[in-house]
Amino acid sequence: MRVLTTVLLLLIAVPASAQEQEIRSANLPRQLEWELLRMYDGATERYDGPVTIGPSEVVNGDVAAMGGPLRVAGRVEGDVAMVDGDVLVEPGGVVTGDVIVVGGDVRMLGDGAEVLGSITAYGPTLGRSDEDDRWSDGDRRWRDRDGRWDRGRSTLTVRAGSSYNRVEGLPIMFGPVIRTAGSDGLRLEALAIWRTESGGPAGDRMGYRVRAEQLLDGGRFGVGGTVYSVVEPLDPWRLGDLEASLATVVLHEDYRDHFERTGWDVFATVRPTDELEARLTYRQERHASVAPGDPWALFNRSDLWRAEPVIGEGDIRTLAGALELDLRDDEEDPARGWLARFSVERPVGGTLTRPALLFVRPENGTVVSEVLAAQELDTDFVTGLVDVRRYMPVSYASQLNVRLVAGGGLSARPLPAQYQHALGGVGTLPGFPTFAADCGARRATGRLGQDRFYTRYGCDRFVLGQVEYRGDLSLDFGVGDPDYDDDDDGWGGVEIDFSPTWVVFFDAARGWSYGDPLSGVGRETGPLYDAGVGLLFDDLGFYVAVPLNGNVEQEPRFLIRLGHRF
Repeated sequence: MRVLTTVLLLLIAVPASAQEQEIRSANLPRQLEWELLRMYDGATERYDGPVTIGPSEVVNGDVAAMGGPLRVAGRVEGDVAMVDGDVLVEPGGVVTGDVIVVGGDVRMLGDGAEVLGSITAYGPTLGRSDEDDRWSDGDRRWRDRDGRWDRGRSTLTVRAGSSYNRVEGLPIMFGPVIRTAGSDGLRLEALAIWRTESGGPAGDRMGYRVRAEQLLDGGRFGVGGTVYSVVEPLDPWRLGDLEASLATVVLHEDYRDHFERTGWDVFATVRPTDELEARLTYRQERHASVAPGDPWALFNRSDLWRAEPVIGEGDIRTLAGALELDLRDDEEDPARGWLARFSVERPVGGTLTRPALLFVRPENGTVVSEVLAAQELDTDFVTGLVDVRRYMPVSYASQLNVRLVAGGGLSARPLPAQYQHALGGVGTLPGFPTFAADCGARRATGRLGQDRFYTRYGCDRFVLGQVEYRGDLSLDFGVGDPDYDDDDDGWGGVEIDFSPTWVVFFDAARGWSYGDPLSGVGRETGPLYDAGVGLLFDDLGFYVAVPLNGNVEQEPRFLIRLGHRF
């Protein structure tokens, strides 16, 4: 049983229990602090967490909220105060008084959205952080009330790359980042990438990414292009960069496989609303297999790093499309709404070849060498990925969340390894070992040069369903009577409010393979099921999962995760 002890690198902050304590400890200007406290003390309605004032609702008085967002689709006859969240005024929504926001932003989401009083926003705003290679949307929120960009920025940056992994070690990116002023600004970054490890046949320690995007129509449209030489994970949707990095550096356990992409792309993006985004991309690039280096890890340093899969190598040109619809009430901790992501990719030219591999195996007391000849791979395929999630409140303190993910080839034919998918482990089937559902891809290894590789990555097609039921667990611990305050000794007791979230979940998955480099015969995983329970403390979750079937040990697996499962 492996335990993901990423908790060793976490610092946990416990928020104050009262809204007034949050306001007083925020180091605000004294006049703003007094105004917020006045509004909280006299508020007609107080909210904690995401909330929506519906189109037919009218609040006759002031509204105070914390940890939003607060969506106003109806009418507020008074002022609005928000701490640590956004105020989103939707079309038809009206606030007749002032709006004060600390640690968030005020956004007017369309025609008919009105704030009749003044708007005050204090402190930084945080944009959403994408797991893929898109630009952060946070920059779009530095704008004034009319939606105009209030400033540009030019910086020289040095930062860590997307993840610490067994191929690159720690990729360090450095170079200029420029954003011009105005709603139709230009975004430009030119970053060199230095890798502390030099995995891969070429042993390259340097990579690069130069990217430019021109925004149009107030950021609703964008066109741009990228030139790059990067190491990227296969199946990035399975696990976030932070969790993968901590598992690698702490446990000597890299939960992802990788390959190298070198080339360029051009793209066009359309954002008709804040909830909808579509992108079309043309890529021309060269793919290459990579091998593990020997990066430092806190534990298990004497263990060998897991081999990487050999991919289809060569030059390829592809056309890709992506669509995202995000109707969640909160991106970090949604209580209701839909999230749907769709992507499709098709090669339009080029050739991919699986290189020759040398197999060495014992046979009848002797060692036999066998060469698996190089093979040109079929590139007449279309791949896609669908990720649909539904968040449904059941009661005030509980919710039901459902997720369906499916992907792979749209026709029943084998795919190059970099387009395959593998299941099992953290992020997919936590009751099973990592890559346990890979359609037999890791049954055999061969050598390419001095490095050992798996013959492929995973399944040519898969489907995964996840269901979880969550609820709040409120516990109070106290000494003495906290409601009693004796002026003689100044002590009235101590009370601690302890409110984690409990989770019960079930997962089901299946994978299909339509060809094996060794046997030529396809293989599938069959249906696989697991179930488990967890306890979530803000962004830190402790889970126990058990496989319900499959050819694995039927024992509980313990893991720690940062954030929700999905």
